[in-house]
Amino acid sequence: MKRRIDKERVFSAMLLVCCLLLGLVWVFDTVYRIFRNFSDKEIVCIDERCAETETETATEKEMPLPEKEPEQIAIREANLGLAGLPAGYATERKTEETIYQGMLAYAENIPPAENLADFKNKNEYYHLKNMKLKIQEPAVTAMNALADAYFQETGRSDLLVYSTSELYDVADSMYSDFLPDRSTGFCLDLAFLNEDGTISGINAENAAWLKENAARFGFVFSVPELYYHIHYVGSLHAAVMQKEHLTLPEYLETLKTYTVSEPYQYHNENHDSIIYFVPAAAFGYTEIPFPECSHYQVSGNGKDGYIVQADMNYE
Repeated sequence: MKRRIDKERVFSAMLLVCCLLLGLVWVFDTVYRIFRNFSDKEIVCIDERCAETETETATEKEMPLPEKEPEQIAIREANLGLAGLPAGYATERKTEETIYQGMLAYAENIPPAENLADFKNKNEYYHLKNMKLKIQEPAVTAMNALADAYFQETGRSDLLVYSTSELYDVADSMYSDFLPDRSTGFCLDLAFLNEDGTISGINAENAAWLKENAARFGFVFSVPELYYHIHYVGSLHAAVMQKEHLTLPEYLETLKTYTVSEPYQYHNENHDSIIYFVPAAAFGYTEIPFPECSHYQVSGNGKDGYIVQADMNYE
């Protein structure tokens, strides 16, 4: 009787062991299937939302060529108006916000310029309404030269910088006109400082010297008949505008007819220069072509493109 009970116990134990082994095999098989299925998938994240997509091997389907490069080539060719760059030209890449930067930017709602300079390097031939005025550094240098010549030629040192980058339209200001190009940091509103300390405005009657000489130092009157408001555009652009009898808005529109392949050409006794327009790309960056053997400058026009000027005598 005892032996029969022992055999039954052994048989039960063996049956239990077999069940446990079958259970372990099932568990390992399930884990293996899950792991294999997961390894055949990859996680793709788009706009921070993730989804599982089945991977494809190179033998099943070839990877498509990226589309961005052909698009950028098309943009560059559209900018140049050519199938490629002219011989001896390279490109400089400009991002979208730079269309509002530069001495030729002129449009409504131009963002205020940053990192403006003060007048710590001004000379003694003109005055400031206050010491907090800020401006682009090239305009300070040009104002120093203008005031120096004004003193040498007239014996007067009564020019006063009334304002620069302020977009004011307050009633108590002597110059309350709202002029958007002030935000570029390349503009000055001038006045006269009288011997008794009072300030007189500049107008058509007392602006004879400025009207005749401002362009020599790279300044133009961006708004006709507002002779107190001068905008620094550089000596080349100022000379061309004076020669062609164009206001700043007219000049910017006229330049759109000149391209890198057919630029505007300006010659004087010291320089041979070219000027041309490059339209901004519809999106993303814009490739700006420039002559490699030249000194060149690029300015946004504040609206739809860039103006390139290049000194071809540069060494």
